[in-house]
Amino acid sequence: ALSRTNTRRSVHIGGWHQSSRSKMSTAALEARIEALETLNEVTTADYNESLDTIWMLLSMMLVFFMHAGFSMLECGTVRFKNTQNILTKNLFVVCAGFLCWYVFGFALAFGP
Repeated sequence: ALSRTNTRRSVHIGGWHQSSRSKMSTAALEARIEALETLNEVTTADYNESLDTIWMLLSMMLVFFMHAGFSMLECGTVRFKNTQNILTKNLFVVCAGFLCWYVFGFALAFGP
């Protein structure tokens, strides 16, 4: 709760009355520092979790496009009649990779 009083340099903040001539006690300053350090730790943890999530999504996208590019490379090296078989094989590889990630990889990446 922030409210200004009638004096020029006096502000009432959260139960503390502070003017430009008076100083806060050491205990009050230590309490404020402790609160700011706690806020900093929480913010840093949230930031690190966000970066981990962004990295995992970026890696997933790169692997997905790698599989698509490899499928096109393999289709270009076989005859036309075998193209559908190669694409089906690569689709099964992507599905198997996803299922292995779902069963084992997620727990290894984000587990305790």
